[in-house]
Amino acid sequence: MNIDQHTVKKFDTELEGLRAQILKMGGLVEEQIAQSLNALTTGDLALCDQVQEGDHKVNAMEVDIDEKISRVIALRQPAAGDLRLLMA
Repeated sequence: MNIDQHTVKKFDTELEGLRAQILKMGGLVEEQIAQSLNALTTGDLALCDQVQEGDHKVNAMEVDIDEKISRVIALRQPAAGDLRLLMA
């Protein structure tokens, strides 16, 4: 048995889902930074608008992630490393 796995497999699935969603959001933020720099250096106003629209998507993802983390904390009552992972 892998020491990182929990007795309740659904908890592992929830943690992995959150991790994947956070990584996806981070990737979108990286893309937005690159697009922002490009828009600033080229003066591309359409790209600026596109970056702003993307920011709304990232904000919505953040709210969704926060809600899921709150639910996991309330339902699973994680301890030690799992709690630190969720709070980070």
